[in-house]
Amino acid sequence: MKKNWLYLFALICSVALFTACSDDDETPAPVNQWVGTYKLADYTASTYTWSETEVANWPSEGALYAEWVCDDNYTEFLGALFRYLGGSILPQTLNSITLQEDGNIVADYVASPNIAMDPSAIMGIFFTGSFPVVDTSSFPTSGFTTSPVNLATWTESNGQLTVKLNVSEIMAAAMGGESSAEMENLINQIMSADAATVKTLIGTLLGADVSSISDATITMLQSWVLNGIPMRIEMATNGHTHIYLDKSAVDSLFTPNAEGTSDIILLWNALVSGGIIPEEASAAGILLQMFNAYWPTTTTFNLGLDLVK
Repeated sequence: MKKNWLYLFALICSVALFTACSDDDETPAPVNQWVGTYKLADYTASTYTWSETEVANWPSEGALYAEWVCDDNYTEFLGALFRYLGGSILPQTLNSITLQEDGNIVADYVASPNIAMDPSAIMGIFFTGSFPVVDTSSFPTSGFTTSPVNLATWTESNGQLTVKLNVSEIMAAAMGGESSAEMENLINQIMSADAATVKTLIGTLLGADVSSISDATITMLQSWVLNGIPMRIEMATNGHTHIYLDKSAVDSLFTPNAEGTSDIILLWNALVSGGIIPEEASAAGILLQMFNAYWPTTTTFNLGLDLVK
């Protein structure tokens, strides 16, 4: 009798064990919480008291997430300026992004955007101390193009979102699907070369002198292409999702050098010289000059997308 009870107990344990194993095998792997489609956050503005002054149409939320803190509160104003610019321009070009479960990133975008932005409006903000009203009714709501897969992928761990660009595929797509073997060969050279060689290659490609860009920035950019761009992803208190670069990710770009300039300005000027950045947009580089004065005491700098799932 005791032996029968022992057999029964063993049978029950065996059934429970194999049932548990079977359940484990059939249970699908949990989906990452960040998988899904995200729209750009709506642009909102209101009267805000900044530096004891009431500022009309102060941008509080929009497509661009921007936060800048240093020992001078003027960077709070600059952060609002970035939100205004991003909230005005991004919705004219981008509708949504999707972080797919298979690791791909796809976007719905305007294939041939006609961006409406009056450069004089930016100067008006500095002169008047207030922001223009953004006409959100002019933002496109249909006719978007969906990007193909395999242009960019994502992985996430503990709030770090690594975005890896497939540069070869992006170049092929930009060339209308034509062979980009020469460009791919150039990219491979740049990725495997030392900093001095990279600067020579980029300078030749853009027809500009980039020799003053620091080796640290070149190494950082190579790492972004090879290993992915290190971004942060988080849920904000208002339920929005922020995907952004923080100060540690871009410190090399914005730290002033001994001559009082920075690598981001040198890169910007080279891209303007090479025709990558249109001449009409080149004046925006003036904003980059402001970083030199405030970056050394900056404690928080976050810049990215403000999204709603």
